[in-house]
Amino acid sequence: MIYQNSRYYHQLIDYVSFTQDGDSMPIVFYEFDNPGTVSWWEHVYIEGERLESIAYKYYKRADYWWLIPEYNPVIVDFTNIAPGTVLRIPRV
Repeated sequence: MIYQNSRYYHQLIDYVSFTQDGDSMPIVFYEFDNPGTVSWWEHVYIEGERLESIAYKYYKRADYWWLIPEYNPVIVDFTNIAPGTVLRIPRV
């Protein structure tokens, strides 16, 4: 079950796995237009921005925020990004 307030609530569930304790864990399926070669936009991080707002700006989907750290190994703590950091925003 995906809780109603979860950022994954409106996603398609691909399958459900179970933990050793028997708890269900829905696995969310993401459908991308072009899973091949990835190009990106460059975004200069401004103090106070959140990855969710950046994801919404480029994808119109705040729940795609997790793509940004995956393509930016310079992000060690995504709650503390230095202003002026140039982020690669993958075009997926």
